[in-house]
Amino acid sequence: MKIQAVIFDLDNTLTHRDLSVQTFSRALFNTYKQQIDQSASSAQAEILETIRYIDHGGYPIRERMTAPTIGGSVAHALLKQLKWKKAPDLDELSDYWFNQFGLNAVMMPNAIKMLDQLRSEGFKLAIISNGGHFTRHKIIEGLGIAHYFDVIMSSEKAGVSKPQAEIFHMTCQQLGVAPDHCLYVGDHPVNDYWGATQAGLDGLYLAGFHQSLAEHQPPLNKTIQNLPEILAYIKQVNA
Repeated sequence: MKIQAVIFDLDNTLTHRDLSVQTFSRALFNTYKQQIDQSASSAQAEILETIRYIDHGGYPIRERMTAPTIGGSVAHALLKQLKWKKAPDLDELSDYWFNQFGLNAVMMPNAIKMLDQLRSEGFKLAIISNGGHFTRHKIIEGLGIAHYFDVIMSSEKAGVSKPQAEIFHMTCQQLGVAPDHCLYVGDHPVNDYWGATQAGLDGLYLAGFHQSLAEHQPPLNKTIQNLPEILAYIKQVNA
């Protein structure tokens, strides 16, 4: 069946999560550096290490969480870990994450060129991402890519998370394209590739971010190393 629509995961597919964490860490330090009572190099290193530890590539470990959200847990940890002259309150630091993390998002290499080409060739485009709808939109706003997409679906909006089939079917329905005419691209072998394919979509797995889940790796012919390979795959399938 010919591909008519391409649906993407967000973190580590369209945006590079760790580079985004690094950029956000620098922004947070620059915002609060006058209130921090330690050297710039020490504070920046501690901020980055703390966020990486809690965020865990966008897949936080429950035991490391001290709040229902990554942002709340990061704020709590930074208040404890850093030496402060005058500490912000917990709500202020938590709000800083929610309002600024997405605006510091870093795009994956070649993503814009790929999106431009897909749009120029008439494909419908969508995003499915687990997480809060506000934070998903903040990341998309930070990347400046909202205009490319016909549908932006979060697990909060859908009321169900990947890899459950309902979130994929809901997005296909909103696109007006049958699942077997949709290609899904993501970095997680279970939540993305397995979830999409068991829901009846075609799937590509973007390798490089979940080596610890090696036993779940998709077949080699369904694995790509970079985003431009999507275009070659579609050309082959639609030939």
